[in-house]
Amino acid sequence: MKNQIEKVEFKTSKGAQVIATAELILSKINYADGWNIEVDCCEMGTVKADIKGFPQQSGFYKFFKPKTVNGVEAISAIGKLAMNRENTIKVENIISKLKQNPAWVAKQEKIRKNQEEIAIMEANRDSSGYCRKCGSYCYGDCEAN
Repeated sequence: MKNQIEKVEFKTSKGAQVIATAELILSKINYADGWNIEVDCCEMGTVKADIKGFPQQSGFYKFFKPKTVNGVEAISAIGKLAMNRENTIKVENIISKLKQNPAWVAKQEKIRKNQEEIAIMEANRDSSGYCRKCGSYCYGDCEAN
């Protein structure tokens, strides 16, 4: 499978051109004892920003509280590139496009189903005397000492 890449262009408050790129990794190569094996996967890649005249920045994150950077209110960043609300929405839109990929939707559904099964399994173990403190069926003996 081929990786899905989404891009968006915008300008900084100082007028520099930025190309933000997000990637959904659908296959990767595992190196196993001299064999290069291509395997299917579904992982969100790093969000990157190419700014003309500056090193590439990577890693999208939102601030807990908006910050003022060079007189502009920034609510998120890609690496050291602080972004205002308008540009943040553009980057979030390309990320949400990637999350609509059928492989990503199927993976999230599988994760949800697994979490439900784990909750049921843990409830069954707890009701039969399993102790989460010591990881055995001690019926509280680990707390007696």
